[in-house]
Amino acid sequence: MDDDRLVAVVTGANRGIGKAITQQLLLQSSKPLIVYLTARVVDRGQQAFDELRREQLRGGSNALRQNNELRFHQLDVSDEESIRAFIDYLTLVHGEHSIDVLVNNAGGVVRQNDHIVRTCDAETAAQCVQMNYFTAVNMTTWAVPHMRRHGRVVFLVTALAHLGIFSGDLPRVLTSDELTLAGLHIIENGFVSSVGKGTYAAYGFPPMPYAVAKAGLIAYARMMARITASDPRGLLFASVCPGYVKTDMTGPYAPLTPDQGAETPVYVALTDSKRLQRHNGGLWKHLKPMKW
Repeated sequence: MDDDRLVAVVTGANRGIGKAITQQLLLQSSKPLIVYLTARVVDRGQQAFDELRREQLRGGSNALRQNNELRFHQLDVSDEESIRAFIDYLTLVHGEHSIDVLVNNAGGVVRQNDHIVRTCDAETAAQCVQMNYFTAVNMTTWAVPHMRRHGRVVFLVTALAHLGIFSGDLPRVLTSDELTLAGLHIIENGFVSSVGKGTYAAYGFPPMPYAVAKAGLIAYARMMARITASDPRGLLFASVCPGYVKTDMTGPYAPLTPDQGAETPVYVALTDSKRLQRHNGGLWKHLKPMKW
């Protein structure tokens, strides 16, 4: 078993906001910390690890003086066997309760011939919901039993996923204290099905697969805060909008850098839990809680 440093995991961390979050976790943590930079493709993850490690060594950063450590591990959040193997590794190295922070960053948009697909068809909707909603939920489901005391789970979402994009009963259902995981799955799968039938508008959905998937995560964070409220570990869940950040997904004209986009996720990941507890399950942007 490894030492008693805090353990943070960032998914999809080989580039963009995920890589910036990984770096800022190392630089800003006031407690000794191990950060797992994870990526689906080993070569890309190893390259990101090497780049961040060189920056640490070259800069003589506080992260090294505080005994913080960067580690790389392959993780494909769309593959349950990959998730299981990673969780098994963490429990072997760090003990049964092995995670202090999980940042669910992995996700993205559907691409075809290296171009973003902007149409709302059944195939695009299914892929987008799978890669942005179901993968993060599955990763969290595996991780939560192994979270430590005051552990926290952060979901990267988007301001596009606000309740105003939905109509009919959906806003009420998504914010209901009676919402279950099975019910949330039905909503996300129902969106995909209704897109295929051309009836999504009649059910209150917008033609925005990415936003619908991320709205599912916002509802999921709220739900998890509610159903774990009596857990003696005092777990925290949060959805974070990083802002309009310049990445491979958004293009070169977005106004924020990845480092700027990483500020709020890192703040939520590291701030004292007593300051965050009353906002458990909430949505954050610009270092502040915001109304969904």
